[in-house]
Amino acid sequence: MAANMVKAAVERIEGNFAHLDIEVDEAQVDRALNESYRRLAQRVTVPGFRKGKVPRQILEMRLGKGALYEDALKRLVPTGYVEAVRQTGIDPVDEPDFDIEQIEEGKPLRFKAKVLVRPEVKLPDYRAIRVEKTVPEVGDDEVDRYIEVLRRNRATAEPVARDTVEAGDLVTVDLKLVSDGKPLEVRGGGKDLTVEAAPKQDLPGLGEGLIGLKRGEARAIETTVPETYPDKAFAGKPAQAHVTIKDIRVRKLPEVNDEFAKAVGGYDSLDAMRRDIRERLQKSAQSRAEVEYRKAVVDRITQEAEVDVPEALVDRQVNSMIMDLTQNLAQQGMTLEGYLDACGMDEEALRRSYRDEARALVKADLVLDAISKAEGFAASRDEVDSRIAEIASRQGRPVDEVRELLTRTGRIHNIEETIVREKTIDRLVQLAGGAGDASGE
Repeated sequence: MAANMVKAAVERIEGNFAHLDIEVDEAQVDRALNESYRRLAQRVTVPGFRKGKVPRQILEMRLGKGALYEDALKRLVPTGYVEAVRQTGIDPVDEPDFDIEQIEEGKPLRFKAKVLVRPEVKLPDYRAIRVEKTVPEVGDDEVDRYIEVLRRNRATAEPVARDTVEAGDLVTVDLKLVSDGKPLEVRGGGKDLTVEAAPKQDLPGLGEGLIGLKRGEARAIETTVPETYPDKAFAGKPAQAHVTIKDIRVRKLPEVNDEFAKAVGGYDSLDAMRRDIRERLQKSAQSRAEVEYRKAVVDRITQEAEVDVPEALVDRQVNSMIMDLTQNLAQQGMTLEGYLDACGMDEEALRRSYRDEARALVKADLVLDAISKAEGFAASRDEVDSRIAEIASRQGRPVDEVRELLTRTGRIHNIEETIVREKTIDRLVQLAGGAGDASGE
């Protein structure tokens, strides 16, 4: 819509909102109404007329003139609003609320828009902020713990002569799970299951409850039905695990020597295996430290920045966090309602518990956006194309097809935002580590 066809005035109001008074000239209104007539005429069947040929006056009598106005507003309001935003220079961060004041043929369209705008951010001297970076060093004890995991993974179960279960034993049991007097389904039908006599079993208390029992002995052990149990009527409820001890074995760990190193990964020697493990653990530790450092830098700068965080954005962030939680629970076979019941809270309490974190996330976003503008960061066409090519490669689809989909759904803007955000944090990390002088060069 041409700029001379729209008039806009803006008023800033409390709470980081802006009121826009918008007027679209009558020529645009009449043009939109004529287009609405043609669109509706193609959809409506009127006896005696072919589709698209019904006179406008007849169509208005049949549908009411309001139908034309309603259809025209679907195009006039969004385009008028976009032009008003451009003219006034406001920076909306949420969807607007519209109030139509006048829509009539031969007259200008007048409407109001109320929208949340980006609050002013008072940035600290982020170029001068320094954050100490810790370089992790992997010690022998970490290498030893890793090797111990490898040993346990290659352990064998050896029979024992004794008849009493001791901590750490691998116990073969027959198991029946009962809750509220009803038998519940158990994997493998509950026959000849191997359970370690140790904590952290699927059924709480089961592993410890086996200690001290003898071969052939039967006992009921108090436990709880897992939250992931398919029948949600029983998930999380108290239950009894009725077990019968059938066999007792011990885990035999292999010796750590050159032969073990060769069997595990084809290493020439134990020393070679330890060197490789140390290098891999060191690389992993450095990656984690880098992620933590980037977060520490952003947190420090965000903490020193001043911004009035809009409550509407906090609400939206909380909604996003709850949606993420719901999806994660669904992947584990759980519902949000079941999770809340297990935690002893309702959704409102969950929202309150998320609010401080949500506010911090929103503030960080606002601060990083302000810094990216101050630094003049943007996503180039080549950078966006490279990301699209990566997505297409992962999905095994043509690049043009992926680009068209991202453009059509508006998600290509998300790629641009991600690139700018990465550039911004990269720059802050460089500065915080002492790279670059105060001028940013």
